[in-house]
Amino acid sequence: MILYFTGTGNCLYVARELAAEGERVLSIPQELRREGELAYADDTIGIVYPIYGHMMPDMVKTFLERATLDTPYLYFVCTYGNRHANAVELCLEDARAAGLNPAYVTTLLMVDNWLPNFDMDEQRARIPEKKIGENLERIRAAVSTRRRWIEPVTDEDRAAHEQFMSRGLCFEPAALGGFLTVDSEKCTGCGACAKVCPAGCIALEGGKAVRNAQAGFGCNACLACMHACPAHAITCAAGDKNPAARFRNEHVTLAELQEANSGR
Repeated sequence: MILYFTGTGNCLYVARELAAEGERVLSIPQELRREGELAYADDTIGIVYPIYGHMMPDMVKTFLERATLDTPYLYFVCTYGNRHANAVELCLEDARAAGLNPAYVTTLLMVDNWLPNFDMDEQRARIPEKKIGENLERIRAAVSTRRRWIEPVTDEDRAAHEQFMSRGLCFEPAALGGFLTVDSEKCTGCGACAKVCPAGCIALEGGKAVRNAQAGFGCNACLACMHACPAHAITCAAGDKNPAARFRNEHVTLAELQEANSGR
């Protein structure tokens, strides 16, 4: 069993690629929305998520706190696009705080879809050098043989995270009220943003998208809405490296991403 969180399809793609034949692949946002106990039992359970500021998305933390994972082999794959810093160490802290003891934790280099810092056209051009397929095969082989290994973290990794945190950007939903803004003049009311938002904090009102960072599970700063908006009506307070370029994993359709995050 593999559970994933995704904003632009990267982790959905990774989860599907890592899944053995017949293995269940479940969306964490969808699981959090369903009624009943969040109890999972399998020979192997994997958690796949993108790191935001090297950290675990808030919804993934919430899931781990609420869920019961019964497995002899629990593993985590943390995707990143530029530097992972001490993401593995932070993953372990969050997992252990939820009473979990992962057997295997690793990072995986993907396209960096953080629009304030990266041009999506440039990121697409760099896909071959990221060797995503090779690294996926490495992880697939490790998981299939139940390898017990935690990717090492260096003092340099920790310093990179400290440097990031010194900038003052916080990914907690309570701090993201003005992080994203919807331009009602540009908005066409297509609803793509609301359908791809994993947290449920965007809705259509009067034929226009309206964002409430505290609604649903609270904004996770995944930028899924910004990437999916065909009218480019959503802007980010942190800036936009290339306002004309957006990203979705080339192996994932918009319909699949919407189904994963909102069920619509």
